[in-house]
Amino acid sequence: MAVSTGVSVLIAASIVPILGGTYDGIGMWMSFACPMLISFPASAWQFHQSEKLRNSRDELAALHLHADRMHRELLLAHTALTEKARMDAMTGGLNREAFFAEFDRAAANGRAGTLLLADADHFKQINDTFGHQTGDEALMAIASAIGSTTGISDFWGRIGGEEFAIFLDGSDDEEASAVAEAIRRNIEAIEIKRERGRVPVSISIGGVHLSGHFSARQAMSDADRQLYRAKRGGRNRVELGEFAEDDVSAA
Repeated sequence: MAVSTGVSVLIAASIVPILGGTYDGIGMWMSFACPMLISFPASAWQFHQSEKLRNSRDELAALHLHADRMHRELLLAHTALTEKARMDAMTGGLNREAFFAEFDRAAANGRAGTLLLADADHFKQINDTFGHQTGDEALMAIASAIGSTTGISDFWGRIGGEEFAIFLDGSDDEEASAVAEAIRRNIEAIEIKRERGRVPVSISIGGVHLSGHFSARQAMSDADRQLYRAKRGGRNRVELGEFAEDDVSAA
């Protein structure tokens, strides 16, 4: 304000005499008063605008933070929904489509391991004798036994009503046999009791060992053939065989 007052006085003292006037009295007072009268509202307006600009920047920053948070939440929700869409709602394993997608990737990437197909024994009889609710409980117990017996790099899923598929990542014949037997024993030991007595829960397992790149379709066919052998051999048993890449009759 002092600068503007000084400039005003200097201009008035220079211009008024040129115009033939005398720089005194009202003219002198006005040269002092005008800058003061103008500076207060100008300063107030400038302060108001600065406050508005600062508030706008704060609001914009808050909106950016809110947008970032919403974006992260949407990503988490999308990830959760994507994962949920891959899971079988009853058993918690992969659903049929997700398991076959994983198995196809394993085949394409040449992941060695063992494919097991497991089918609950006399499951229709369980549903007919004890009811579908008991049948669902049996399926969940079977799934729990599979999940607790397999390793962190393995994957498994429910691929049919009472049929499960398991890929034992990197397992050799001996390891696969041990895991398959452990699954069978754990399922055989499931305790579900009703008024009519203990619900008989058991499972038949067939599988093939896979090394290097393999045909996913052929592997499923070979494992299914071993599962049929287990069923035909009396059920509640494990049958493992070799992958027959060139066996056209098994396709």
